[in-house]
Amino acid sequence: MSKHAHEDGIGAQARRWVMATHDPAFAGWERLSEWLEQDPAHLLAYNEALDLDDWAAETLAVGAAQADETPVHEIPAENEAENVVEFAPRPRNRRWFLGVGMAAAVVAALGGWTVLEQLNNSTISTQPGERRTVQLADGSSVILNGGTTIHLDKRTPREVELAAGEALFTVRHDESDPFVVMAGGTRLLDAGTVFNVLSEDGSIDVAVAHGAVIYEPAADAIRLDAGQALHRSGKKARPVLRKADTATVGSWQNGTLQYDDATLDAVARDLQRNTGLDVRADPSIETLRFTGTLSVAGSPQDVFARVGPLLGVRFAPDGSAWKMMPADGSRP
Repeated sequence: MSKHAHEDGIGAQARRWVMATHDPAFAGWERLSEWLEQDPAHLLAYNEALDLDDWAAETLAVGAAQADETPVHEIPAENEAENVVEFAPRPRNRRWFLGVGMAAAVVAALGGWTVLEQLNNSTISTQPGERRTVQLADGSSVILNGGTTIHLDKRTPREVELAAGEALFTVRHDESDPFVVMAGGTRLLDAGTVFNVLSEDGSIDVAVAHGAVIYEPAADAIRLDAGQALHRSGKKARPVLRKADTATVGSWQNGTLQYDDATLDAVARDLQRNTGLDVRADPSIETLRFTGTLSVAGSPQDVFARVGPLLGVRFAPDGSAWKMMPADGSRP
């Protein structure tokens, strides 16, 4: 079979999948995810089929709207699917419905570690050890790490408040309607961006993988481009800039934690977010520093056994928590 014929075959299959997902009773997401997982070309073809379907749907919608002199944004929504996105700035079109299906399939293909959140609540939270993906109506997405809470408001669909925890943002840029993240009492403005934000008790860490973020877009604005990061230890503290490896920004979603001169207290909080267990650093070592990479894949017991020697600590049960202690049991 020629390469062209092979590609045509994949394209035809992708279009059939898209047509099948139009059925509200479609129950083949698992089979679709398996097909997407077989070959990267399948996902590419599926995306192309979605784009074609989106274009056709929009063209038909505009034609129908012009025929009855009804603006597209005023077309009644009674025929829309049940899971309407409350935070959409306008009624959801078929592209959104199909996008939800595709995202669900991709999530399944990645092992089911995260949940696609239907935005029917203004507050979305994760427990320690839990991760969740939130797909926003404008095409942006937020991946929540464990122990994280975000707030959304349908009146401001391009604004997200990171109340606590850590999240990776992938933002669809729109100069006429900037995307804003509020974290630690600080305003972050996107400039076409993939960036990670950690907010804890007034401290904030921002690292940019792609595009740029404007920290406090006002008189004292700081622009962070790809490969740059910012740390602020408290609400009144002075921001400190540093370099960031774009390949490791948000790497926690893949089970990897990257550190550059981080305190063991900060490492303990990260382990708590990613294992779901209450982990604390003993006061005798919490200010010690660590630079390197930790893998948090597997069970908490496997994680502790793996990272303990790298950190120079041992993990001891302390009631319902786990305490990081000096490896030799002595005070440093």
